[in-house]
Amino acid sequence: MTLDRDYEQYGNHKKRGLDNLLMSHVTASSFSALLFAAAASLVVSNSARASVVDLTTGPTASGQIGDALFFATDQQPAGTGFIDSFLRVQGSPTEQGYNTDGGFPFDDMSPHNFQHSVLLSSLTEFNLSGTEYFKFMLDASQTGASNHTFTMTQLQFYTTNDPAQTTTTFNPDGTLPLGHLAYNMNPGGGTTNSVITTANGSGKFDAFVYVPVSDFTLADKYVILYFAGQGNGGFEEWTAATNVAPIPEMSTIFPIIGVLAAVFSTQFVRRRQSQRVSKYK
Repeated sequence: MTLDRDYEQYGNHKKRGLDNLLMSHVTASSFSALLFAAAASLVVSNSARASVVDLTTGPTASGQIGDALFFATDQQPAGTGFIDSFLRVQGSPTEQGYNTDGGFPFDDMSPHNFQHSVLLSSLTEFNLSGTEYFKFMLDASQTGASNHTFTMTQLQFYTTNDPAQTTTTFNPDGTLPLGHLAYNMNPGGGTTNSVITTANGSGKFDAFVYVPVSDFTLADKYVILYFAGQGNGGFEEWTAATNVAPIPEMSTIFPIIGVLAAVFSTQFVRRRQSQRVSKYK
């Protein structure tokens, strides 16, 4: 009886010790699982955090989304020239479009001399900190009485051998079947990342975008730029830094013609006056 009681007493004690040990192990495992879940949640939260580049804060404003660089002012020496648009888009309160020779999909504006294909071979390369980039420029123009900003919610670049596409059907990931995707400001779809620019319609570039040359499929012939954004009705136009001289619009040619005509007229009058003076000497 004593032995049985001792065995039962100590056996139960050992059993309780084993139960406590198992409970401690389960608690530690649960705590580790909670820590792992919290860490995973933090990683997901950080990866999903919005990247908003605000270029309206001043001339030195800049930012980066993915491997594309965004600047409020040009970071490279450049001469004065005319804007040679390859894409003009207008819509309200949202707009979207891409350059093509095939028509005017989405909110693209006619005529085709301001909305057309771009030869990849025509793009000029710029070296920034040892990396080669292609440069694209946005001139935003909003017509509201007070809100002169434009929020770009999508920006995608493609390369292709077909310059005349007109598709408006998106892939499940938010891209378009336009060719080889070179850059996507919002991978996977959505509008988490965005760029805010001024949009005063003053004929100046409001955003300079540098995209690494290595992102593009250089074996393709053309480059396509698709973008979307939010505004109040003005139009946006895109151009690229190329080795092709831009063709000025007629509205910019007329003042130049007027100046040249005035110069030639003055020279003609001076020559006639000089001839008359020589005649009476």
